[in-house]
Amino acid sequence: MDMDTPDSAQPASSPAPEAVTPSRSPAPAPRRTLAAAGLVVGVAALAVGGLAWWQAAREGSASSGIATELALARTDIDGLRRAIDLDRRERDLLRQRLGDAETINKSLREEVLGVSERARVLEDAIANLADKRLSGHDALLLNEAEMVLLLAQQRYELFHDAAAAARAYRIADEALAALQDPLYATARETLAVELRSLEQLNQPAAGAALAELAALRAQVAELPPAAALAGNRADPDSRLWRALGQFVRISRSGADGAVNDPTLLRSFVGLELRAAELALLERNEAALRAALARARKQLQDGFAADDPAVIAALATLARVEAQNPAPAAEPVLGATLKELRNLRAAQGLQSAPRPAVGTEQS
Repeated sequence: MDMDTPDSAQPASSPAPEAVTPSRSPAPAPRRTLAAAGLVVGVAALAVGGLAWWQAAREGSASSGIATELALARTDIDGLRRAIDLDRRERDLLRQRLGDAETINKSLREEVLGVSERARVLEDAIANLADKRLSGHDALLLNEAEMVLLLAQQRYELFHDAAAAARAYRIADEALAALQDPLYATARETLAVELRSLEQLNQPAAGAALAELAALRAQVAELPPAAALAGNRADPDSRLWRALGQFVRISRSGADGAVNDPTLLRSFVGLELRAAELALLERNEAALRAALARARKQLQDGFAADDPAVIAALATLARVEAQNPAPAAEPVLGATLKELRNLRAAQGLQSAPRPAVGTEQS
């Protein structure tokens, strides 16, 4: 306040009239103070207003952001609600499908149990049938094996054809191998022994030998006779020979039974070659060697030994004999067939129904 009234400290020697009359100079001091105070108040009000406006603007922007966030949150909540509804519907659908699957599984389980029961009943029926009698499949195979073994035995006895008999034995072994009853395993062992004996014969193919013998039989008519037989031939130009040759042919034989007629000798050689061919077809080694020996002796005695055709014929006989060596021990067939028939008879007796006690007593 002292600073606001600096004129109060005036000298005491100032004149009195000036002191009596009040001075108007101090009046502007309060105005300035009020103006300054008003200015301060205005600035403060302006600052307060700006602060309020800034806060209002800030709150407005914050409220707009919050509204935006609320809108976004509401959108997210709506999406989650729809997703939850969709999941609920899918869960209900899955529950319904699961119920249907359980129903189907239950029905299938009942059907499987029914099929299992039927299969068990069928197995029991088949087991009972197998215990009572031999199955038709095994009976058919046994009939086939017995027939083939019989054919093999007859083939070997009639024609000595070991290869064909061995093939028949292999067919019979396949039929016995397909049997379900292990009772016939011993018959297969006996069959294997007989088959091995047939395979050890190792008979060569007779096709080439038959062709050579047939060619040699055709060449016999052109072989030159021996000199001794050529001199014994009658004169074909003789009238008596032409007259009698139509009805009777006369020839002389030596003391050892040798034939002196070349025509008859060629016929004999042809017959021996025929006998050799028949022995080849029958696989009869003994008959083949005997026929070849007789044909060789007749060629050597009745035809020119130095002629190339006769030498070639003798070489053909030797080659045919070399192609058919002496056989090994003759196999004895029929053991498998006999054992098979015995086993079938024994099994038939076992499977035959036994009579009742009352029937036996009566």
